[in-house]
Amino acid sequence: MTNGIDTGNSSSAFYAGVQGYNQGVEQVKQAAVDLSSANNPNRENPININQSAVELISGNLQAEASANVIKTADGMLGTIIDTFA
Repeated sequence: MTNGIDTGNSSSAFYAGVQGYNQGVEQVKQAAVDLSSANNPNRENPININQSAVELISGNLQAEASANVIKTADGMLGTIIDTFA
């Protein structure tokens, strides 16, 4: 706590946003790989194209939402720094 303001919430929000963004990106990557190899006859497990498309979209939305969390946490931290600088 600095000068009566808990700065831990903004940093934990920032790290949660980064983690969520990374998870969303990985989900998008995996869905893209699945979709690109869906017609491969040598693939062991068949791909559900609909499920992969949903995973692609939801991963993209997760990355976008997490990017907004990062922006908000960054803005909060900037405001705290400006207030006490």
